Amino acid sequence: MTLRLLVAQSPAERDAARQVEARVFLHAFGNTPELLAQEYGPYEARSRFVVVIDDRSGEALGTARLITAAESPVKSLVDAAGEPWHLPVADSLGTVGLAARDVWDVGSLAVDPRYRAGAAGAEVSVALCHGLWRYARNCDVPGLVTIVDDRVRRLLRAMGVPWQPMAGAASRPYLGSPASTPCVLVAEMAEEEMARARPDLAPALVHGRFHSITLDPADLAATRGTVGRPPAPADRPDRTLPPRRDTTGWRPPTSRRAEQLANPPGA
Repeated sequence: MTLRLLVAQSPAERDAARQVEARVFLHAFGNTPELLAQEYGPYEARSRFVVVIDDRSGEALGTARLITAAESPVKSLVDAAGEPWHLPVADSLGTVGLAARDVWDVGSLAVDPRYRAGAAGAEVSVALCHGLWRYARNCDVPGLVTIVDDRVRRLLRAMGVPWQPMAGAASRPYLGSPASTPCVLVAEMAEEEMARARPDLAPALVHGRFHSITLDPADLAATRGTVGRPPAPADRPDRTLPPRRDTTGWRPPTSRRAEQLANPPGA
Protein backbone atom coordinates (compact mmCIF):
# COMPACT_ATOMS: atom_id res chain seq x y z
CA MET A 1 0.00 0.00 0.00
CA THR A 2 1.02 3.59 -0.67
CA LEU A 3 -0.98 5.61 1.83
CA ARG A 4 -1.59 9.37 1.76
CA LEU A 5 -3.40 11.76 4.07
CA LEU A 6 -5.27 14.46 2.17
CA VAL A 7 -8.41 16.51 1.83
CA ALA A 8 -10.41 14.90 -0.96
CA GLN A 9 -10.48 17.05 -4.07
CA SER A 10 -11.27 14.90 -7.10
CA PRO A 11 -14.63 13.15 -7.57
CA ALA A 12 -12.86 9.80 -7.17
CA GLU A 13 -11.34 10.84 -3.82
CA ARG A 14 -14.67 12.13 -2.54
CA ASP A 15 -16.47 8.96 -3.65
CA ALA A 16 -13.85 6.80 -1.91
CA ALA A 17 -14.42 8.78 1.29
CA ARG A 18 -18.21 8.36 1.09
CA GLN A 19 -17.84 4.63 0.46
CA VAL A 20 -15.80 3.95 3.59
CA GLU A 21 -18.12 6.22 5.60
CA ALA A 22 -21.12 4.20 4.40
CA ARG A 23 -19.48 0.83 5.10
CA VAL A 24 -18.44 1.76 8.62
CA PHE A 25 -21.73 3.39 9.67
CA LEU A 26 -23.77 0.48 8.32
CA HIS A 27 -21.60 -2.03 10.17
CA ALA A 28 -21.29 -0.09 13.43
CA PHE A 29 -24.72 1.53 13.79
CA GLY A 30 -26.99 -0.02 11.18
CA ASN A 31 -27.19 3.28 9.27
CA THR A 32 -28.45 2.43 5.79
CA PRO A 33 -27.50 4.40 2.67
CA GLU A 34 -31.02 5.84 2.71
CA LEU A 35 -30.61 7.09 6.27
CA LEU A 36 -27.20 8.59 5.50
CA ALA A 37 -28.70 10.37 2.49
CA GLN A 38 -31.44 11.75 4.71
CA GLU A 39 -28.99 12.90 7.39
CA TYR A 40 -26.15 14.26 5.26
CA GLY A 41 -27.86 15.08 1.98
CA PRO A 42 -28.82 18.62 3.08
CA TYR A 43 -25.16 19.24 3.99
CA GLU A 44 -23.52 17.59 0.98
CA ALA A 45 -22.57 20.84 -0.74
CA ARG A 46 -20.92 21.99 2.51
CA SER A 47 -19.06 18.70 3.12
CA ARG A 48 -15.32 18.23 2.84
CA PHE A 49 -13.51 14.97 3.53
CA VAL A 50 -10.22 14.36 5.29
CA VAL A 51 -9.17 10.92 4.09
CA VAL A 52 -6.40 8.35 4.28
CA ILE A 53 -6.30 6.81 0.83
CA ASP A 54 -4.37 4.03 -0.88
CA ASP A 55 -2.84 5.66 -3.94
CA ARG A 56 -2.53 2.37 -5.79
CA SER A 57 -6.09 1.11 -5.43
CA GLY A 58 -7.85 4.43 -4.83
CA GLU A 59 -9.56 2.90 -1.79
CA ALA A 60 -10.06 4.94 1.37
CA LEU A 61 -9.02 3.34 4.65
CA GLY A 62 -10.68 6.00 6.76
CA THR A 63 -12.32 9.39 6.51
CA ALA A 64 -13.78 12.28 8.47
CA ARG A 65 -16.56 14.43 7.04
CA LEU A 66 -16.31 18.15 7.80
CA ILE A 67 -19.42 20.29 7.37
CA THR A 68 -18.46 23.92 6.91
CA ALA A 69 -20.07 26.94 8.53
CA ALA A 70 -22.74 28.84 6.60
CA GLU A 71 -25.76 31.01 7.24
CA SER A 72 -27.59 27.98 8.65
CA PRO A 73 -26.13 26.00 11.58
CA VAL A 74 -24.07 22.85 11.08
CA LYS A 75 -25.72 19.47 11.56
CA SER A 76 -24.40 18.64 15.03
CA LEU A 77 -25.64 21.95 16.44
CA VAL A 78 -29.08 21.48 14.90
CA ASP A 79 -29.29 17.96 16.30
CA ALA A 80 -27.95 18.94 19.74
CA ALA A 81 -30.63 21.63 19.98
CA GLY A 82 -33.33 19.02 19.38
CA GLU A 83 -34.28 15.86 21.23
CA PRO A 84 -32.89 14.29 23.32
CA TRP A 85 -30.51 17.07 24.43
CA HIS A 86 -32.37 20.37 23.93
CA LEU A 87 -29.08 22.19 24.39
CA PRO A 88 -28.94 26.00 24.22
CA VAL A 89 -26.01 25.64 21.85
CA ALA A 90 -25.16 29.33 21.65
CA ASP A 91 -24.72 29.42 25.44
CA SER A 92 -22.87 26.10 25.48
CA LEU A 93 -20.38 27.26 22.86
CA GLY A 94 -20.04 30.62 24.58
CA THR A 95 -18.53 28.93 27.63
CA VAL A 96 -15.44 28.11 25.53
CA GLY A 97 -15.41 31.38 23.61
CA LEU A 98 -16.97 30.11 20.39
CA ALA A 99 -20.06 31.08 18.39
CA ALA A 100 -22.35 28.88 16.31
CA ARG A 101 -21.56 30.82 13.12
CA ASP A 102 -17.83 30.10 13.48
CA VAL A 103 -17.58 26.35 14.09
CA TRP A 104 -17.27 23.53 11.60
CA ASP A 105 -18.81 20.13 12.21
CA VAL A 106 -17.06 16.76 12.24
CA GLY A 107 -20.14 15.05 10.88
CA SER A 108 -18.58 11.59 10.79
CA LEU A 109 -15.36 9.78 11.63
CA ALA A 110 -14.92 6.35 10.09
CA VAL A 111 -12.03 3.88 9.89
CA ASP A 112 -12.50 0.62 7.99
CA PRO A 113 -12.43 -2.27 10.53
CA ARG A 114 -9.90 -4.08 8.35
CA TYR A 115 -7.36 -1.34 9.08
CA ARG A 116 -7.84 -0.75 12.81
CA ALA A 117 -5.55 -3.44 14.20
CA GLY A 118 -1.86 -2.99 14.98
CA ALA A 119 0.38 0.04 14.83
CA ALA A 120 -0.36 0.73 11.17
CA GLY A 121 -4.11 0.68 11.81
CA ALA A 122 -3.82 2.97 14.80
CA GLU A 123 -1.85 5.39 12.66
CA VAL A 124 -4.84 5.81 10.32
CA SER A 125 -6.92 7.15 13.24
CA VAL A 126 -4.11 9.41 14.40
CA ALA A 127 -3.61 10.71 10.86
CA LEU A 128 -7.30 11.58 10.52
CA CYS A 129 -7.20 13.46 13.82
CA HIS A 130 -4.14 15.41 12.70
CA GLY A 131 -5.76 16.12 9.34
CA LEU A 132 -8.95 17.45 10.93
CA TRP A 133 -7.09 19.78 13.27
CA ARG A 134 -4.46 20.93 10.78
CA TYR A 135 -6.99 21.57 8.00
CA ALA A 136 -9.22 23.52 10.40
CA ARG A 137 -6.24 25.66 11.40
CA ASN A 138 -5.29 26.19 7.75
CA CYS A 139 -8.86 27.37 7.10
CA ASP A 140 -8.80 29.70 10.14
CA VAL A 141 -11.63 27.77 11.79
CA PRO A 142 -11.69 28.59 15.53
CA GLY A 143 -13.50 25.46 16.67
CA LEU A 144 -15.03 22.11 15.79
CA VAL A 145 -18.16 20.41 17.04
CA THR A 146 -19.40 16.84 16.76
CA ILE A 147 -21.81 14.31 18.21
CA VAL A 148 -19.64 11.29 18.83
CA ASP A 149 -20.27 7.76 20.06
CA ASP A 150 -18.96 7.49 23.62
CA ARG A 151 -16.71 4.52 22.81
CA VAL A 152 -15.04 6.51 20.07
CA ARG A 153 -14.77 9.55 22.34
CA ARG A 154 -12.90 7.51 24.94
CA LEU A 155 -10.47 6.33 22.27
CA LEU A 156 -9.94 9.88 21.06
CA ARG A 157 -9.32 11.13 24.58
CA ALA A 158 -6.84 8.29 25.14
CA MET A 159 -5.03 9.48 22.01
CA GLY A 160 -4.83 12.96 23.51
CA VAL A 161 -7.37 14.64 21.22
CA PRO A 162 -9.11 17.24 23.45
CA TRP A 163 -12.77 16.78 22.57
CA GLN A 164 -14.85 17.87 25.55
CA PRO A 165 -18.62 17.59 26.11
CA MET A 166 -20.52 20.76 25.31
CA ALA A 167 -21.73 22.53 28.44
CA GLY A 168 -24.90 20.84 29.62
CA ALA A 169 -24.55 17.82 27.32
CA ALA A 170 -25.14 14.29 28.54
CA SER A 171 -24.73 10.89 26.91
CA ARG A 172 -27.83 9.86 24.95
CA PRO A 173 -28.81 7.43 22.13
CA TYR A 174 -28.27 8.90 18.68
CA LEU A 175 -28.66 7.49 15.16
CA GLY A 176 -28.07 3.88 16.15
CA SER A 177 -25.38 4.63 18.73
CA PRO A 178 -26.52 3.56 22.22
CA ALA A 179 -24.65 6.47 23.78
CA SER A 180 -23.31 9.62 22.11
CA THR A 181 -22.36 13.06 23.39
CA PRO A 182 -22.23 16.50 21.71
CA CYS A 183 -18.64 17.71 21.98
CA VAL A 184 -16.52 20.72 21.11
CA LEU A 185 -12.83 21.31 20.36
CA VAL A 186 -11.14 24.72 20.47
CA ALA A 187 -8.68 24.62 17.58
CA GLU A 188 -6.09 27.10 18.83
CA MET A 189 -5.77 25.30 22.19
CA ALA A 190 -5.60 21.80 20.74
CA GLU A 191 -1.89 21.81 19.85
CA GLU A 192 -0.77 22.50 23.41
CA GLU A 193 -3.30 20.09 24.89
CA MET A 194 -2.36 17.24 22.54
CA ALA A 195 1.36 17.72 23.12
CA ARG A 196 0.84 17.76 26.88
CA ALA A 197 -1.52 14.78 27.01
CA ARG A 198 0.43 12.49 24.65
CA PRO A 199 3.97 13.71 24.05
CA ASP A 200 4.71 10.32 22.47
CA LEU A 201 2.08 10.96 19.79
CA ALA A 202 2.80 14.66 19.35
CA PRO A 203 5.07 14.19 16.29
CA ALA A 204 2.12 12.58 14.48
CA LEU A 205 -0.87 14.37 16.02
CA VAL A 206 0.64 17.85 15.96
CA HIS A 207 3.28 17.77 13.25
CA GLY A 208 1.94 15.12 10.86
CA ARG A 209 4.98 12.84 10.93
CA PHE A 210 3.87 9.28 10.26
CA HIS A 211 5.63 5.97 9.71
CA SER A 212 3.38 4.47 7.03
CA ILE A 213 1.38 7.44 5.73
CA THR A 214 2.71 10.16 3.44
CA LEU A 215 1.67 13.76 3.98
CA ASP A 216 2.32 16.63 1.63
CA PRO A 217 1.30 19.85 3.48
CA ALA A 218 -0.29 21.07 0.24
CA ASP A 219 -2.80 18.21 0.54
CA LEU A 220 -4.26 19.87 3.66
CA ALA A 221 -4.25 23.39 2.22
CA ALA A 222 -7.33 25.56 2.72
CA THR A 223 -7.88 25.62 -1.04
CA ARG A 224 -8.61 21.89 -1.16
CA GLY A 225 -11.97 20.24 -0.69
CA THR A 226 -14.10 23.01 -2.14
CA VAL A 227 -15.68 20.90 -4.86
CA GLY A 228 -19.44 21.37 -4.70
CA ARG A 229 -22.22 19.06 -5.78
CA PRO A 230 -22.97 19.53 -9.48
CA PRO A 231 -26.44 20.86 -10.27
CA ALA A 232 -29.05 18.40 -11.48
CA PRO A 233 -29.73 18.44 -15.24
CA ALA A 234 -32.76 20.49 -16.23
CA ASP A 235 -34.67 17.39 -17.35
CA ARG A 236 -33.79 15.48 -14.17
CA PRO A 237 -34.64 17.59 -11.13
CA ASP A 238 -33.47 16.56 -7.68
CA ARG A 239 -35.66 13.90 -6.15
CA THR A 240 -37.36 14.61 -2.87
CA LEU A 241 -35.70 12.65 -0.08
CA PRO A 242 -37.83 9.95 1.60
CA PRO A 243 -39.19 10.62 5.08
CA ARG A 244 -36.53 10.41 7.76
CA ARG A 245 -36.43 7.04 9.50
CA ASP A 246 -36.44 7.44 13.27
CA THR A 247 -33.83 5.03 14.69
CA THR A 248 -33.32 6.55 18.11
CA GLY A 249 -36.65 7.67 19.48
CA TRP A 250 -35.84 11.38 19.13
CA ARG A 251 -37.31 13.93 16.76
CA PRO A 252 -35.36 16.35 14.57
CA PRO A 253 -35.54 19.98 15.68
CA THR A 254 -38.10 22.26 14.15
CA SER A 255 -37.25 24.80 11.50
CA ARG A 256 -37.92 27.51 14.07
CA ARG A 257 -35.22 26.07 16.30
CA ALA A 258 -32.78 26.06 13.39
CA GLU A 259 -33.59 29.74 12.79
CA GLN A 260 -32.95 30.47 16.45
CA LEU A 261 -29.58 28.74 16.19
CA ALA A 262 -28.67 30.79 13.15
CA ASN A 263 -29.68 34.02 14.89
CA PRO A 264 -29.14 33.52 18.64
CA PRO A 265 -30.27 36.28 20.98
CA GLY A 266 -27.64 38.97 21.33
CA ALA A 267 -25.74 37.86 18.18
